[in-house]
Amino acid sequence: MSSFSLWAAAAVALTIGLASTAYLWSYRRHRTEVSTGIAGLAKMRWREFARLIVEALRERGFEAESVEESLARGTQAELRLVRAGKPWLLSCKLGDADYKVSAATVAELADAVRFNGAAGGLLVTTGRFDTHSERVADGLDLYSGETLWELVEPLLPASTRHEVIAAAQKRSVQTIVAAWAVAIVLALLVGFVVPHLGSDAPVDPTPAPAPAVAETASTDTATATEPTPPADPAPAAAPAPGATEPATPPAAPQPTAPQTAPPAAATDAPAASSSGNPAADRAQVIRAIATLEGVERALWSTPSNLLIYRLTDASKNDVDRICQVLDRYPELRSSRVQLQPPPGSSARVRFFQCRAY
Repeated sequence: MSSFSLWAAAAVALTIGLASTAYLWSYRRHRTEVSTGIAGLAKMRWREFARLIVEALRERGFEAESVEESLARGTQAELRLVRAGKPWLLSCKLGDADYKVSAATVAELADAVRFNGAAGGLLVTTGRFDTHSERVADGLDLYSGETLWELVEPLLPASTRHEVIAAAQKRSVQTIVAAWAVAIVLALLVGFVVPHLGSDAPVDPTPAPAPAVAETASTDTATATEPTPPADPAPAAAPAPGATEPATPPAAPQPTAPQTAPPAAATDAPAASSSGNPAADRAQVIRAIATLEGVERALWSTPSNLLIYRLTDASKNDVDRICQVLDRYPELRSSRVQLQPPPGSSARVRFFQCRAY
């Protein structure tokens, strides 16, 4: 599970899913119910729709004045209503959701109200009004969308209302299921991406581990300095002159023995420098590597990982020189070497082994 963040995925899924459910069920469901009901009204005939509107307006104090005569004048005529003894004009416009009542149509009804000396007018449509309709609706009440549904819903049969509500709930549930599906997909993507974002942060290991590694290297060096004197080849060669002093009487062989002994000790040191003490061997490797060209410093980040900070990009010859140093120590030959590029270099960190296990 290291490559997948379950907590991040669950948080995203629950956040998006619950928020979508609350919005779609509490807010969008009502709007879906309204749009579904208005779509049903748009399928009615104009006469049926006009009678439904006149009947709904009775609850608001309006009375029809010769409704049949008004209906006989056609769909473009205004119905005459009376409220509190004053005449009103009613205009009904049928159309689908894309049908738009223009501002000019609204202005015509406003002119008819003024021409007939009516107290006001009502314009009802199953479509929608133009954005400029309200500016010219002087003395008019406009009904569309939710205001229209609130006007006619109480007069609809119970079966019709139940059908509208059921259809709206079904559409809302389908939308909620789709929202949860999207939430789950996004949660899976986040769950897989978050661990990689966390792992990308320590791509350059130098800033954080450097102090800790340097500290361990210093302790290794400190512990290695004590056994270093017996491990160096130079002190080993020192007793040789002391041992030859008792044999000073033979003058002829005396000069030749000291001259041949130091070269032998010098040639043996690079061939096998292991002292049997791993800490001392690692300290000697650090000192030897630090003398190579292009090396800033070297240290052991782990007992089996040699970290080398470069001043220049490493070439094949540089790698060969590093391996030559490690080859002197059989127990350290298979150590992993990590070459850290110089600051500002575009090269990547390089890992290699001089010898296999």
